[in-house]
Amino acid sequence: MSMLNIGTSALNTTQASLATTSHNISNVNTDGYNRQRAEQVTFPPNFQGTHYIGSGVTVGGVERIYDSFLGSQVREYTSSESQQDTFLTFSKQVDDLLGSPELGLNTGLEEFFNSVHGVANDPTSIPARQVMITQGGLLADRFNTLDKQLSEFDKQIDNTLSVAVKDINNLSQGIADLNEAIIVGTTSSGAVPNDLLDQRDQLINQLSEFVSVSTLNESNGSISVFIGSGQALVVGNTQIDLSQIDDTSTTPIRVSIGYGPTNADIAAQLSGGIVGGAFQVRTEVVDSARTELDLLAESVVAAFNDAHDDGVDLDNVAGGNFFDPTNLTAGSISVILTDPRKVAASSTSNPGVGNNENALALAALQTDDTTVTVGASTRSFGDQYGVTVSGVATRTHQADIAQQTQQGLLNQVNLRYDSVSGVNLDEEAANLIKFQQAYQAASQIIT
Repeated sequence: MSMLNIGTSALNTTQASLATTSHNISNVNTDGYNRQRAEQVTFPPNFQGTHYIGSGVTVGGVERIYDSFLGSQVREYTSSESQQDTFLTFSKQVDDLLGSPELGLNTGLEEFFNSVHGVANDPTSIPARQVMITQGGLLADRFNTLDKQLSEFDKQIDNTLSVAVKDINNLSQGIADLNEAIIVGTTSSGAVPNDLLDQRDQLINQLSEFVSVSTLNESNGSISVFIGSGQALVVGNTQIDLSQIDDTSTTPIRVSIGYGPTNADIAAQLSGGIVGGAFQVRTEVVDSARTELDLLAESVVAAFNDAHDDGVDLDNVAGGNFFDPTNLTAGSISVILTDPRKVAASSTSNPGVGNNENALALAALQTDDTTVTVGASTRSFGDQYGVTVSGVATRTHQADIAQQTQQGLLNQVNLRYDSVSGVNLDEEAANLIKFQQAYQAASQIIT
C-alpha cells in the first residue's frame, strides 16, 4: 500500500475519532448518554518478500463505555429509593393526621370524659347532661373524620397506581420500539447503534422508578424486561400491557393491577418503585390504622353502652345504649341518645335524684386498662390510640431513615456509574487536541 493510502487511512480514522470526541462533548448534558470511543486497529500488513510493511489504520468500531453491573445497580437502587420515598410521603400524611390535636382522638376522649365528670359532679344538671351528649357526638365526629381522611388517602393511592400503570405502559412501549430499531440497525458484523442503546437504557431506568425490573439481553440486540415474579413486560418488539383493575376483595373496592389480556391480578407479585411503595403504605399504614380505629370505636361503644345500661336515668328508667351499636366502624360511630334526662347517672343499687354512682363508673372507663382487648393484652382507650399513633410514627421514622439510606446508596452508585460512562470535559478536550495533532500529521503524510 502506498504512503498516500496510508496517510488517507490515518486521516479518515483520526477524523472518526474527532467526530466521536465531538459527539461526546456535545452530549455532556444529555440524560442517559454514555461516552463513546473510536477503536483504532491496524490494517493487515503487506509482505514484501522478506519482511512486512504496515498498511495503515482503520476504525474497528465505536465502543460504548458502559458497565452493565453498575447499570443494574442504578436500576436497583432507583427502584428502592422510589419505593421508600412513596411510602414516606403517604406515611407522613397519616402520621400528621393521627397526631393532630385538632383531629386526633386524644383531645376528643379527654373532652368527652371531662363532660362525664361534669355529670358526676352535678348529676341532676340538665345542661351538664346535654354537654355530655354533645361531647359524645363530637368524639364520634372525630372518629368519622379520621376514617374519612384515611379513605381519602386510599383514593390518593388508587390514583397513584392508576397513573403509574399508564406511565409503565408508555415506557414499555418505548422500550419495545427501540428494540425494533436496534434489531434493524444492528449490522451483520455485530455493530449496534450506541445512541439507541442509551435511549433504551434511559427508559429502563425510568421504568425502575415505578417498579422493580430485571432484564435479559437477547442475541439479536434486543432486551427483554421482566417485573414482579418474572412477568414479561417487553420481549423483543412486543410489549405486554398492564391494566387498572378492581380489587373486589376489599370494601370499598380499590385499584389493583392486572397483567396481559387476561388481566390477572399481579399486585401481590409487584415490589419496588412507586407501585411497590403505594401497595406497601396501603397495607402497613392506611389499612392498619383503619383497622385499629375500628377496634377502638367498637371498644368505646361496647364499654360505654354496657356501663350506661347498668344505670338509671332521672325517671328511674334503665339507661340503655348511649352510642349506636349497629354496623359499627370508626366511620359510622354515632350517639343514639338525644334526651339529656335519659343519661343514666344513677346506679340501680341506690337509685334516686342526686345519685352519681353510675356517672362515676362511666367516668372511670377513661383510665380502665381492660376496656380494649388486643390478642392476649388489654389496654385503656387512650393507650390503644397511643399504640396506633406511635405505630404509624415509628413506621414513618423507619421509612425516613430507609429513604435517606437508599438515596445515599443511589448517589454513590450514580457517581461510580458517571466515573465510568459519563463525559469528562477535561479528558475530551485533551483527546480533541491529540486527535487534531494526529489529523495534522496525517495531512503532512499526504502532502
